[in-house]
Amino acid sequence: MDAMHFRELQAEVFRLHSEQCYAEALALLEREAGRHPDRFGDILFWRACFLSLMGDVDGAIASLQEAVGRGHWWSEGTLMRDPDLNRLHDDYRFREIVATCQERHAEAQRAAKPELILLKPESDPPWPLLIALHCMGGSADESVEHWRFMAADGWLVAVPQSSQVISPGRYWWGDQDRAVKEIREHYEAIARECEVDSGRVVIAGFSQGGSTAIRIGLNRLLPVKGVFGIASALRDLDEVQRAIADPLSRQVRVYLVVGDKDHFFSRTVEFYELLRSVGVAVQLEVRPGLGHEVPEDIGRSIATGFEFLLG
Repeated sequence: MDAMHFRELQAEVFRLHSEQCYAEALALLEREAGRHPDRFGDILFWRACFLSLMGDVDGAIASLQEAVGRGHWWSEGTLMRDPDLNRLHDDYRFREIVATCQERHAEAQRAAKPELILLKPESDPPWPLLIALHCMGGSADESVEHWRFMAADGWLVAVPQSSQVISPGRYWWGDQDRAVKEIREHYEAIARECEVDSGRVVIAGFSQGGSTAIRIGLNRLLPVKGVFGIASALRDLDEVQRAIADPLSRQVRVYLVVGDKDHFFSRTVEFYELLRSVGVAVQLEVRPGLGHEVPEDIGRSIATGFEFLLG
């Protein structure tokens, strides 16, 4: 078969995981690993998860050791909270891996700082502003490719990168207070530097980035007109209820995109129904056959969604 794009490989791995086709997933990783040498950390981690689920503790630990031996690391939370690796917790070799990763993580975190990619359109200001947040384990460089075309359409595109490191070159928004502080500081700097159309500000994101965008929008932590979430919803519906108790929060428009094969699907539908029940202007776009990923033709959803959000 032809080599798979890494995004396609990830989606297929997640699908096989959800269907408990562990041997098939291992065979896929074996076949594709050499074609993605820069993503060896992800591939070896997935391999360890599948081997652990199949009861091969030695194989799983060897896979993690190989990645660590090649300079990779993961956060303690990634290693200890992933249920796929529960079988390894009592093994001293796994505890050694965790200790090594903790040291490397601390060193990387000391050097990390918030970053921002800002794409300016060629049209004259004032410009509508899009703030797009990467997923857990993502980066601004990777995320910006989903949104770059918006600058050609006249939008000022801001893609922040969290200062919270989760693995080499990968970031997340785990500490939400810190995330909000950084994103607000980016917004304030952009507003000082650029002439922004304050009536057309949208915050967007994929997965954890989308959930963070939703939290910022519904709690009015930034003056946004709308929120565009891909494969994302707030888990704590009590938090949602508290936010939308404020009539001004119910004026924020929300557009959600999710695949019907996404493990967030049911949660997203529940979140959508709650917003709709209290009068929030919200639309849900369900993509048939899509897992937990950004659709390849996301531009189609953005065109429809932004028309709704700015309506």
